[in-house]
Amino acid sequence: MQQTQARCNPIARTSGEHCHDAPQLMLGWHGAMDYEFTHGGGRLVLGQAAILPSGEPHSYLGRQAECEVFVIDLDAADPCLASLEESCALDLRESLFAEPRTLSLPPTLLPLVEFATTQVKAASDEKRTRLVNHQLAMLFVSQFSQLVDDVYKGAMQRQRLSVEALNRFIDQRLASPPDNTELADALHLGQSQFHLLCQRQFGVSPQQYVMNRRLFWARHWLHHTQRPIGVIAMDLGFADVSSFSRAFRRRVGYPPTQERH
Repeated sequence: MQQTQARCNPIARTSGEHCHDAPQLMLGWHGAMDYEFTHGGGRLVLGQAAILPSGEPHSYLGRQAECEVFVIDLDAADPCLASLEESCALDLRESLFAEPRTLSLPPTLLPLVEFATTQVKAASDEKRTRLVNHQLAMLFVSQFSQLVDDVYKGAMQRQRLSVEALNRFIDQRLASPPDNTELADALHLGQSQFHLLCQRQFGVSPQQYVMNRRLFWARHWLHHTQRPIGVIAMDLGFADVSSFSRAFRRRVGYPPTQERH
């Protein structure tokens, strides 16, 4: 796994294709660079940025000899990112890095890009470089998270998820619970859009909603049938009775055996 690092990447008139193991933020700095990812693309100039999740193939083409891009590579296991997620109630994989996207930066952020590139180029030793890398990574991740949140909140102010359609799809997949991509596709939404709607409407992440629905059926079957707990655990997609019991106790507050008393 690569370490979190911020860097100025000279592109000039070169071209190529990449696929990184970790998320990446790209900001236009000097000149212009065209890029494409799986669905979409754009031109990276000052004031424009791109967000690439891990494993997202993308190509690039520098348009001027002076083309240079400011890049932040993010280690998904970075404890600084984990701390940011915990303190701000974020799930970056389900929000900021759910899908590749482009961003237009507000004018107030442009001096920040210049400041960041200056800091990266001025770092003179390993200790300072590591400190600057983490400071800038946290700064831009938090700023981009807010930008993405603002964009989608404005676009979805009046939009709501169909509870009936969502529950119906989950209920059809209880033995093999759907992931976020499958949930979003079933409701004809983008992953980030679906995630934000779920958070706004239900106050939980999509996977927390799926778990709550699975445990709804667990309580129903425990209370109204004599099906063995092992069968219920298997029918709800749990690996074994132990994992089912742990999930049940965390959500309900007591073990599944107590539901039948």
